[in-house]
Amino acid sequence: MVDPLTLAIATAAAGKAVELTGQPVKDGIVALGRKVRGRFRGRPDDEEVLSGAIADPEDDARLVRLAETLRREMEAEPAFADELEAALRRAMGEDSGFRTEVENRLQQTRVEATSKDDGVTNVFNGNAEKVIQLGDLHGGLTIN
Repeated sequence: MVDPLTLAIATAAAGKAVELTGQPVKDGIVALGRKVRGRFRGRPDDEEVLSGAIADPEDDARLVRLAETLRREMEAEPAFADELEAALRRAMGEDSGFRTEVENRLQQTRVEATSKDDGVTNVFNGNAEKVIQLGDLHGGLTIN
């Protein structure tokens, strides 16, 4: 599962930020996109991932694929991660609508739950008042 910050960076890099804010592209968003394009230049698989996300920024699967590719790059080179996060902060500072959208995405609760064999795995990012994890339940359950 991709963390919300990397997904926000991928969203901005794919150009969806323009649609989200409904305003012309700001310098910070342009800089972020350039950094990603520069990093992927000459690497056909990564260029294809970015091109796919740009071609259809409404396709969540393409954005997640881009975010996963970015996360791999950011883990491999922390300086690149710092550059992207700085560009994202700059874009957020330039455009309050974009900042609000990114903050909303970062605050969203993301839960991925899978059940296999006798176990349950929960991956949770975000804020929540209460989180409950359950496997097999035989009998009643009361939650107050």
